[in-house]
Amino acid sequence: MHGEHATSSSVKIFANIFISFVGAGVLGLPYAFKEAGIWEGIIIMLFVAIVSMKAMLLLIDCKYKLEERKEVRKLFKVSPIPRPDAEKGDEGGDKEEMETLMNGTSEEGVVKSGESNGEVHVLSGTKTSKIESAVKKYHVENEHLKELNYGDLAYYALGTKGRLIVEMSIVISQTGFCCSYLIFISSNLAALFQHLTMYHYIVFMLPGCCALSLLRHLNKLALFSLMADFANIFAYTVVFWFDFEHIHNVPIHPKTMSLEGFPFFLVIAFYCYEGAGMILDLESSVAMDKRDKFRSIFKMAIISMTGLFIGFGACGYLSFGPETMNIITLNLPDGVLPHAVQALLSFSLYFTYPVMMFPVIRILEKRLLTDPNNEVIKANLLRLGMVLLTAVVVVLIPNFTTLMALVGATCCTLLAFILPGLIHWRIFQESRSCLAKVLDVLLIFMGCIATVLGTIDALKRLFPSLDPNHTVVDTGI
Repeated sequence: MHGEHATSSSVKIFANIFISFVGAGVLGLPYAFKEAGIWEGIIIMLFVAIVSMKAMLLLIDCKYKLEERKEVRKLFKVSPIPRPDAEKGDEGGDKEEMETLMNGTSEEGVVKSGESNGEVHVLSGTKTSKIESAVKKYHVENEHLKELNYGDLAYYALGTKGRLIVEMSIVISQTGFCCSYLIFISSNLAALFQHLTMYHYIVFMLPGCCALSLLRHLNKLALFSLMADFANIFAYTVVFWFDFEHIHNVPIHPKTMSLEGFPFFLVIAFYCYEGAGMILDLESSVAMDKRDKFRSIFKMAIISMTGLFIGFGACGYLSFGPETMNIITLNLPDGVLPHAVQALLSFSLYFTYPVMMFPVIRILEKRLLTDPNNEVIKANLLRLGMVLLTAVVVVLIPNFTTLMALVGATCCTLLAFILPGLIHWRIFQESRSCLAKVLDVLLIFMGCIATVLGTIDALKRLFPSLDPNHTVVDTGI
């Protein structure tokens, strides 16, 4: 994701962030709004968006803080940009120190907070050119080094157990995403071609999923990924259009608040915003001389996504009312265009499946195999085993939104809230303010509460016998 493939365009950076977050989870939002109510859903979505954004930016702060350590700079490539905690008046000083770093004249080779007279220095074209050249030179000389990732942050903050927790959480959450894709595809195919059940289609999909999982490099899927992105945009647009076309045909008094639906919607929102496992990779994919733009672009992307999530979920619920199914595409009427939407989304998620499975395979191969390149048979069996595992999970939990809630309540809360709070607490333990301490505690506390409430609610939906007073209606499967 670096080198000549690093992204320098603001539009591309925005698109990469947006596409990485907007996935199949959005298709379950109308059902979540039905469970929680319009106003409750909007309030929760806004709250989760703000807290999630702050938590992910804390991880980037932790990365920059660790890069100040000498032992870290020897093992990892650092980001030679002005630090986010620098004083406003230090911009000129930071730029000069970045140039010093790139030219290798700094003894320790890292950007540090410098003295400043409070003036904002305007870089000349010559100086800017020198900095850009220095950035490229630094990158070439350190190409063999990788940048800090989430697991590395957890290791420096919490030790080897921290890295293990992060990696296993990523494995479980990504596997859960793959399972949700299989549920969506098989459910839509069963709705399109009703002579077979979703379980038949799962069996039919397995050979292709197994073949795709054997790919060692995702660049072979680049064309399909691009087509999938366009398919998603088209499909969401059509679903919106059908929502507005159908909304006047459903004379309902929409639910506004529901305590019973609160934990369910909360963990669905966590599921939609869970990007903590990707945020450092997204930041690392940006060209080093453009890293200072990432935070502002990331905030704009989160705002845009929040508008999409609220609009898509609320409109879907208002359009179909109590009949809203757990996958909104199943509410679409018969016709060529609705069927095309279902087919396109199924195509999109089918080729997104190996992309979601890729980090799972990488982590498990590193943990379980001595040398994956020389243990091809074992590596292939591991990949095939993971695909079969996703099929088994889908058979056991065939409900799209229930699986979303279960993954959101467990792994997503851990990755997005609890761990960022813990990691920031440990890495900044000697320099954080009282407000930062409060935020860390809030993230940890909120994550723990959401995990307990969300898991209990998801298990009640999965096993109705656990709650005799709770009526579960199977919608969409």
